[in-house]
Amino acid sequence: MYPSLPLGPLSLPTAQILAIVAAWFGLSVMARVGRRLQLNPDMIWNVGTIALAVGVIVARLSHAVQFWDVYRAEPLLLVSIRPGGLMLWPGAVGALVAAYLYLIRMEVDPRPVAVAAVFGLLGGGVVLEISNFLTGAVVGTTGVPPAALSWVPGWVGSSYDPFLTQPAAVRHPVALYRAAGMMLIVGGFLFRGSWARPERIAVQAVLALALLRLVADGFAADTRLLGPLRLSQLLALIAALGLAFLLAQSADKDRGFQPAGGPKENGAGSMRE
Repeated sequence: MYPSLPLGPLSLPTAQILAIVAAWFGLSVMARVGRRLQLNPDMIWNVGTIALAVGVIVARLSHAVQFWDVYRAEPLLLVSIRPGGLMLWPGAVGALVAAYLYLIRMEVDPRPVAVAAVFGLLGGGVVLEISNFLTGAVVGTTGVPPAALSWVPGWVGSSYDPFLTQPAAVRHPVALYRAAGMMLIVGGFLFRGSWARPERIAVQAVLALALLRLVADGFAADTRLLGPLRLSQLLALIAALGLAFLLAQSADKDRGFQPAGGPKENGAGSMRE
């Protein structure tokens, strides 16, 4: 595993450095999608940067409130951001509120920005999953044939060689499965998708992500269980079914769905009358 990246005499923390790269890459993808939606790229970068900054601050302060006794004794720990020192959901709410207020102030419709944000999050998720692979934050189950991962030692270095020389200990690179899948989702919709209805494209992308997690998380080890089921796979299945239902409903509305034979029978009846 690589908890740190050597850079000359320095040793940089892998998770934090790649988190910064993930933010940059996610905003780049978001700006590119924004151009497809006739949005100003500078505005996209501004709202994304503001949302990230506010989200990190709120997440850090929420963690400080939860562990107030520790931070009261050592106030300087507030500026020492480490993995596990941020609370996800308060930070996400703070980021959403900050982004929404900025868009209202700039008189920008939040809906196309939200569509761009979906793809920005997927793009950032690609880098974060690579970080999970390098740091060992996500571990797969055993069972990958050694030949299937013969390229890994040469790519990540000799420290993986003893790990891969034991066939029984070779594990599925679940984080790489997720990263590759999310990259395909972003690239596929960005270069091959039809953007006439951007909201529908965003729902399809989230549906693809749910299906990806449904498959990839089957190879993850040490996951939370709900009875005999993996919690992440169960949530992914529920999300996929719900999103598929929404897409089907919207498709029926677009076609002006009628019961089979309805228009013809009505027309024939009026002629007989």
